[in-house]
Amino acid sequence: MERITMHVDGVPHDLAQGQDISQVKEAVVQAAQDGAGMVTVTLVRNRVLDVLVTPGIPIAFESEAVLEDVCDDDDLVVAFDYPSFHDFTSEL
Repeated sequence: MERITMHVDGVPHDLAQGQDISQVKEAVVQAAQDGAGMVTVTLVRNRVLDVLVTPGIPIAFESEAVLEDVCDDDDLVVAFDYPSFHDFTSEL
């Protein structure tokens, strides 16, 4: 499996498995060419990040081969379901 990390002004953000990286890159380039624009990406654990892209903000993409991440379920619509504390204590 490949993990794609989007670095925004030096801050890394791991993109969710289902992200279309080509589409994200195109949106970033278009926003920078337009002078500014919002680009929305889905991160691991289905968190959403809105990035204000301007020509002065450095954005880089990094890919890395990794083992499967069970917290990244490839569902970009429904947030990752964390077990509750009650789920753990009820089994005691």
